[in-house]
Amino acid sequence: MLFHVHLMHHSASRSVTVAHPAWLVVEARDAWMRSVEDDVTVSRGQRSLARVFDELGVRHEVERRTDDGYFSMDIYLPEYDVAVEFDGPTHYYHTSESSSTLRDASTTTRTAKTELRDFFLARQCAKVVTVPWFEFAVVENSPEKRRLYVKAKLAEEAGVE
Repeated sequence: MLFHVHLMHHSASRSVTVAHPAWLVVEARDAWMRSVEDDVTVSRGQRSLARVFDELGVRHEVERRTDDGYFSMDIYLPEYDVAVEFDGPTHYYHTSESSSTLRDASTTTRTAKTELRDFFLARQCAKVVTVPWFEFAVVENSPEKRRLYVKAKLAEEAGVE
């Protein structure tokens, strides 16, 4: 988490001076890098989304690390320099007890951690496209609807036709 703060300070639009001992920054960076390497899991939703890119004939890489190595992208489209993130339920705060159900998905708000992830990815890639689990769940059982959804999402959020 400390390295996250360090990255935020270095990404600030105005100069922010924070004095961290050099050894602490190195330790925090090393811990961050270990967590990036160890925290690579491909969810069922991610696999399903990757299959759609296969069906569409769009070249993609699953769990590709950013050039600086600080983040892992769920899916990367190298031809377009686009990161695609599948946002499952853990990427949202639930504003009611029943909001984890599909019917109440509109009552969710993205977590600060997810917003920061997208902020940092946007500094690494031309575009970041997010696929909320509750939107994908609506089309998940229809291959044609999945393809149409992904194509529309890419066109809308990344200008990819």
